[in-house]
Amino acid sequence: MKMIMLSLIVLTVGCSSWSQKDFEKELEKTSLEDGQDPKVTITSKNDEKILEKFEVLPVDEKKVEESAPKKEIPSAKKTAKKKSPTPVKPKAQVKTKVPETKPVPVVKELPADYPPELVAINERAKKVWDVYKPNHYVDQKFYLDINYLGMTVGKIMVLNKGKKMIDDKEVWHFYAKFKSAPFYSNIYELDDTVDTYVTTDKFLSIRYSLIQRETKQNIDDLQLHDRDQMKTFSFYHRKKSNGDVKDKKEEKYIPYYSIDPFSVVFLYQGLPLKNNDVYEIPLINKGKILILRSVVEGREKISTKKGTRNAIRLHATTKYTGETLKSGDLYFWFSDDASRTLLKAQAKIKIGSVTADIVDSE
Repeated sequence: MKMIMLSLIVLTVGCSSWSQKDFEKELEKTSLEDGQDPKVTITSKNDEKILEKFEVLPVDEKKVEESAPKKEIPSAKKTAKKKSPTPVKPKAQVKTKVPETKPVPVVKELPADYPPELVAINERAKKVWDVYKPNHYVDQKFYLDINYLGMTVGKIMVLNKGKKMIDDKEVWHFYAKFKSAPFYSNIYELDDTVDTYVTTDKFLSIRYSLIQRETKQNIDDLQLHDRDQMKTFSFYHRKKSNGDVKDKKEEKYIPYYSIDPFSVVFLYQGLPLKNNDVYEIPLINKGKILILRSVVEGREKISTKKGTRNAIRLHATTKYTGETLKSGDLYFWFSDDASRTLLKAQAKIKIGSVTADIVDSE
C-alpha cells in the first residue's frame, strides 16, 4: 500500500472532478487478465525453471471433490435391524507408555549459509502467524480515493479474485488497480497493477508482481518466493521514455514467515487486533527484508464517505536491517467488526501526507 501511495508525491497540482463511475469504466478497459506476466528479462535455463515452477494455474475442481470426505449412504442391508451380539467380557487394558511427540519444524534443515539474523526474525514473526485466522472471501472488493493536498489525485480498486494453484499449492489471488486522475495526464500519468498470491493454509506470499505504466517509464517487477529453498527470486525491468533500459535480478534468503508489501493488508484482517497488540511482520521486497512493526493504538470513530464508522487504528513503522526509515510512518484504520475492512490508510511524507479513504465496498 505504501508503494502505491507514495508514488503520488509527483502529483502536486490540479483539481478533481473524477467520479467513481468514470473510474470503474476505466477499470473495465484496462484490467489485466489472470495469468498475464510482467515483461521481465530471462537470461538462463534456471530463470525459465523458476518461472515455470511459479506458473499460475486454475484450481482443479475434480481434485478438490476427490479429496473431500464423502458421506457414506447406508444401504438397505446395513440399515436392517440386526440381532444384538452376545456381550463379550472386555480384556484388561495394558497400559503402554506413549512416546512424547515433538513439534515438526517448518524447515527440516536450513542451508549452511542461511543468515542467523533471519532465524531470529522468523522466530518473532511466527508469533504473528500463530494468532492469524483466515478472514477472506471471494469477490471481496473495495474502492479507495487517494488524496493529497486536499485533492483526489487517484483511485484504487482492491479485489479478492478467488483461489488459484501455484506449485501444487492452493493460493488466494489478491489484485489491485490504481489509476491517476485524468486531469493529471498532461503532467504525469500513472496506471499501476498489483497481483499477489498467498497460500490459503499458512498465508505465506508465493508470488508478487507490480506493473507500472507511467508517462516517463514502464516498470515490470516480478518476485517469486520459494519456501522450499527459503529464497526469493526477483526480476526487475524498467524502460524509460528516452529508451534507457535497466534489468536487475536478485536471489536472496528470506524468513519462512514473511509476506509481500501488498498482502500485509489482508494479513491484518486475520489478526486479533486487540488494543496495544504489537506485531512484527517481515515484508519481502526486491530481495530486501523490511520489518513492519505494527502497534494497535486503539479504537475510535472516523468519518468516511460511507458514513461514520467504528475503527481500529494501527501505527506501523518500517525498518531495513535495524535502521528506522525517516519517512516510514504508516497508519491504517480497519472496521471494528468481523470483516476488518480497510477504511483508511495514511503515509506521512515531507510535505503533508497521502491518504487512501474508502468510498465503496462490496
